[in-house]
Amino acid sequence: MTQGNIYEEFAKLVSDPKTLALLRKRAEMDEFKTRYHAVRASPLKCPACSSAGYSGGSLWVTETKNQFVCRRCKLEWELNCLTVSTDELIFKMRQIEKED
Repeated sequence: MTQGNIYEEFAKLVSDPKTLALLRKRAEMDEFKTRYHAVRASPLKCPACSSAGYSGGSLWVTETKNQFVCRRCKLEWELNCLTVSTDELIFKMRQIEKED
């Protein structure tokens, strides 16, 4: 494949609306993860978004123990469950989601 063909193929991909949307979404996710040191989504929902009448953004686990950030409103939270560890709480929430 020549260099000209590579550019032509890339131009076709970039002109596709689905591909552009996918690339933008991936870039936004990468920026979110980098900015907030987010590692993965949790089954926990943001109290602020939930109380504002939305369905509630998912709280993402950060590199710092017990700290989360909402994907929707970008509020950062520190959560401490006094009965069980945060990891155990998240595990139990995931089990409940699987049952539903």
